Amino acid sequence: MWKIVDVVRGRPRGPVAAVTAAALSVVLIGAVPGTAYAYADSATGTINTSGAALSVRSGPGTGYAAWRTVSDGSTVTLLCQTTGQSVTGTYGTTTLWDLLSNGGMVSDAYVHTGSDGQVVNSCAYVGDEPSSKANPRSANGAIDWAFQRYRSTAYENLCLAFVAQAYGWGGSGWNTAEIGGDWESSHGYLNSSGIPPRGALVWYHNSVGTGHVAISLGEGKVIGTSVGGGVGVAGYLDHGSYRGWSVAYLPAAW
Repeated sequence: MWKIVDVVRGRPRGPVAAVTAAALSVVLIGAVPGTAYAYADSATGTINTSGAALSVRSGPGTGYAAWRTVSDGSTVTLLCQTTGQSVTGTYGTTTLWDLLSNGGMVSDAYVHTGSDGQVVNSCAYVGDEPSSKANPRSANGAIDWAFQRYRSTAYENLCLAFVAQAYGWGGSGWNTAEIGGDWESSHGYLNSSGIPPRGALVWYHNSVGTGHVAISLGEGKVIGTSVGGGVGVAGYLDHGSYRGWSVAYLPAAW
């Protein structure tokens, strides 16, 4: 059952004979194990490392690429949280990792949120691709590969090759992202509703007819080419002519 703390605003704590529902101000801080609980869509936290800069990583573990740092004392926005490598830090030991508003992840062991537990919704991941053509890399592995090339200009006009190589292939087997998006659409894989889950392929039309594709980081962010002239992070609607998202299924890849 819910644990209720604090009661009626403006009244001393102690026995209360009767109160109306409208008078109650409660904080729900726990639920029956196994019961679904909706957390906040985002939350603010403060980095606390006692001085050192904290690495922002591409996935929920210290083995993932550290593509930038955030200074001690910085205010950050948490978009979602997921479980990953256990880390011991300023606030004890935890397996909780926080996705920041710029797309990178940090261990919750170094983030003051006012709670020792989860405070925002869990990060969503896309469903597995069909087993007949499983990708060599996982979603987190693909995102890690992409972040290792952050700000690289070597993949401009090669968005489809970029996402295929991120997932461990030599190439996609399609000539353009427009062709790839058409295939996903005609085979029932393209979804036009909902925010693309982490690891999904996000498809777009463009003015020259070749299309565009990127990899979703989840919570409305993507990583891909053509962000300020190189590999970067953007909102999933920042590119024009959004088509939708699909599972990371590349049937012609080699």
